[in-house]
Order: sequence, then C-alpha cells, then structure tokens
Amino acid sequence: MRLLGLPPKLRLAPLWPALAAVVVASAFLWSILPTLFERSSADQLLDTLRLFAPVVAGRTASPPAELQRWVRQVGAESGLRVTLVQEDGRVVADSARTAAELAAMENHAGRPEVRQALAQGQGTSVRQSATTGQVYAYAAHRLTDPQGRVLVLRLAQPLEQLGVLRSRLAAALALSVLAAGIAILLTSLWLDRRLFQPLLGLIAGAGNLAAGRSQRVEVPDEEELAALALSLNRLAETAEAQFAAVRAERDHLKAILASMAEGVLVVGADGRARLVNQAFRQIFDLHGEVTGRPVLEIVRQPGLARLVEDTLRLGEGQTGSIEIQAPERRTLLLASAALSGEGGAVVVARDTTELTRVADMRRDFVANVSHELKTPLAAIRGYAETLRDGALEEPPTARRFTDRILIQCRRLQALLDDLLTLSRLEAVADPQEREPVDLPAVARRALALVTAAAREKRVRLEIEEKAVPRIPGEADALERMLVNLVDNAIKYNRPEGRVTVRLAPEGGQVLVEVADTGIGIPPESLSRIFER
Repeated sequence: MRLLGLPPKLRLAPLWPALAAVVVASAFLWSILPTLFERSSADQLLDTLRLFAPVVAGRTASPPAELQRWVRQVGAESGLRVTLVQEDGRVVADSARTAAELAAMENHAGRPEVRQALAQGQGTSVRQSATTGQVYAYAAHRLTDPQGRVLVLRLAQPLEQLGVLRSRLAAALALSVLAAGIAILLTSLWLDRRLFQPLLGLIAGAGNLAAGRSQRVEVPDEEELAALALSLNRLAETAEAQFAAVRAERDHLKAILASMAEGVLVVGADGRARLVNQAFRQIFDLHGEVTGRPVLEIVRQPGLARLVEDTLRLGEGQTGSIEIQAPERRTLLLASAALSGEGGAVVVARDTTELTRVADMRRDFVANVSHELKTPLAAIRGYAETLRDGALEEPPTARRFTDRILIQCRRLQALLDDLLTLSRLEAVADPQEREPVDLPAVARRALALVTAAAREKRVRLEIEEKAVPRIPGEADALERMLVNLVDNAIKYNRPEGRVTVRLAPEGGQVLVEVADTGIGIPPESLSRIFER
C-alpha cells in the first residue's frame, strides 16, 4: 500500500492533537476519579460519625463485654467497621474482632486518623489495614463519655468498589483509544489518497533531482500540490541543463589533467587533498585513495608540505624543489598558487631530473675542458717565455722547445676537433639522409685508424663478425663511435692485452660489442659512460 510510503509521524501529524487530548483526558480520569471516590467515602463516614458519636458516648458506661457485643452488632447491621479507642491508643471495642482477640490488638495511637482526631477533633485516611489487610476508608471522631474520658470513635468502610471503578476506567480508556485509533486510521486513509500519495510522488521527484536525475513528476489534482509539481518540473529542466554544463566542464578538466605531464595536487583550505592527477600519482608512486588526507600523510616530503602550508598561510604562490629517492632518484620543481573563493591551493610538480642532469653535465664538461686546455696552454706559455728569454740563441734548445710547442698545439687541435664534433652531434638540425651501412667494413676502417696506437701500447686488435645485414644509418658517425670506443679500450688496457669488436645479428638489428682486457670501468662511473 502507498499508505506505508511516508513515515507514520508525518501521516499522523494532523491527528496528534486529538490523540493527545484523548490520552490526557483518559490519564486524568484514571488518576483523579479513584482519589475523588476515596475522599467521598471518607467524607460520608465523617457525616455518619457526627450522628453516631452521641449514641456511642452514651454506651461507653456499659461493661466492656457488653460494649463489645453492641459494637459487633452495629458493625454487622451497618456493614461498617466500628472501633472505639482510648486516648492512650488501647482498643476498647472493635466490630471486626472477638472479645478474646481484642486484648491482642495493636495499640492504635499511631494510626493517622486516630492521631489527627486526637489533635483536631476528627481525621480521615485511606490505607490498607494492618489488622485485616484490606483497603479501608477511615474516619475518626473525638468524643468524651459521661465519666469524662476522652475516646476516639472510628468508622471504616472497605473499598471493594475502588477496584471495580478502576476496571471500568480501564475498559473506558481502552474503548476511547480504540475509537480514536479507528478514527485516525480512517482519516489517514483519506489523507493518503488526497494528500500523501501525491506528496510522496513530489518527494521522490525532488530526491531524483537532488541525485542528479532530472525526471519529471506527475501533476496532482490538488491546486497547491499542482503548483509545487510545476515548479519542480521547471527546476528539473534548469537543473538538467546545468548538470550537462557541469559534466562537460568536469570531463574537460579531467581530460586536461590526465593529459598533463606535470603532476597536479589540489588541496582545500584545511590542507587536505581534494584532487590529484595521474601524473602526480606516477611521480610519487601513490596507490589507493588520497582524497581527504593531509599532504604529509600522502607524500612523505616535508618540502612539499611546507610549500602547501606557506601558500595557504600567505595566500600567494610559492616555488621550490625537492629530491625524491623512490621509486628512483629524481629532482622535482614545485610551483603553487592560492585558490580564491573558498580557499585552498594548487601545486604543480615538474620532473626536472633530465634538465638537472644536463646542467650538471654541462658544468662538469666546462670544468673538464678548462682543465684540458689549461695544461697545453701552460706548456706553450712556458716554452715561449723560455725562447724569449734567450733560448732562441741556442738552436738545439730552440728546436726542441719549438717541437714541444707544436705537440701541444696538435693536442689543442685534437681537443677543438672533439668539441666541434660534440657541437655538431648535439646541434638541432635536420638529420642526414640514411643509407645502407656495411658494419663489418666500418669496423675494419675504425680498427685501421687506431692500429698505430694499439701497436705502441702492445695491444692486439681482433674482430669477430657473423653474417650481418646492412642497416640504415650514417657510416661516418658509426665509424667515429667505434673509433672512440676502441681508442678508450686501448688507452686503459694492459700490455699484451686484447680488444675485440663483435658484430652479430639480433632480431632484425645488429649488436655491436667492444670488449677489452683492461682495467675496466669503476661502478660509480658506469652511469656516466655516454656523457661528453
């Protein structure tokens, strides 16, 4: 049933006042009627006492046994319990006890109604009798007999009707609640058909709208609800257009972030991550969800955390750099910018490892070149100064110094040739047209160029070649490469050593190896083999 579609609290909201009135009235009657009945019974007993007291006062002069018989007779005829108590609390006569039981009765000076009667002349109470165990309404009246004794005459009436009254009140209360429940059920069914079912449809439509589903709702017959339904439908149309625009902008932003080579981190004003792109995850080797976590918890880099804190605190962009060791050693350039509006910051991390390495290489290269130039220049200067200071007048000495100057000039020329070769190799120019290259022939020419150096160092040159195909390339560049490798293998070899050039086909390509029996390359220099 659609009756269960809405919470009972909402359905019964219009009927809560009526239900509350029924419950309050029933509770009021349940609590006050027994009390009124008890008080009425006590007041009736007081009226009876006022009439009965003079008669009892005249009978108190009778002997105790005769007085007891008379009291029991009166109690039997009236249906009341009659008790006569002396001022000290001793019971003189009681219609509910025999003469033998009378002597064993407790002292009644502490009974509430007796104590009140002795103090004020009369008293009442409703309680359970300690003697009989039944609930009674008590009324007590003080009197003085002809001998001048002060006595208290007490009448008690059992309240069996009190239980009956409570039973009837309970039945009336149950009937009232049942009638109210039936009325509420019928009213709720009517309200459900006329109000709640259409309202439930509007609520469902609003929920769909809040969830991003711009579905239209049915327009009910009720005028007020119809106006609300029309407003929801107009809102759905507007929201649909806005959702489409937001989705397009979101997809565009995601595409931009995904295509960026730089890592992007967006944090909120609280310093917790809101968004990272795939490049940022790859740079810092992140796995799992990072949204909502502090920066230092995501990336264990204090430099990055400080950059974010300074950006949030100062509200302006910051720059810096950090080095990370895992998964591999890299240098990162960091740049941040503060976000306006609700606050936050965006950090861009760019991997500058290669640029840093190139800069280090250039610095080392300049230092190495300076060192290489310094030695021959110093030698040339020394020889020239010696010749100027008089060695020119000594032909043998002048000739020897001139030869040495020429040697140092050739050394400088070789160094400059190497620099020009490096410059040409690193120049950004159109590559030369490639042509099929006979690698075995290239290898033989390279070995021929270093044969003299190998003979001087007493190093044997060998070539091992298999049937290798011609490959497209630049023969001169390949020859220079082999000459460089073989020349180094000769320089750092031992006397009677060996340098072997191997050529072998491998998967449609040709593998070129240069092996020697020299001192080898230190492990710390392996990463720098192919630098300048």
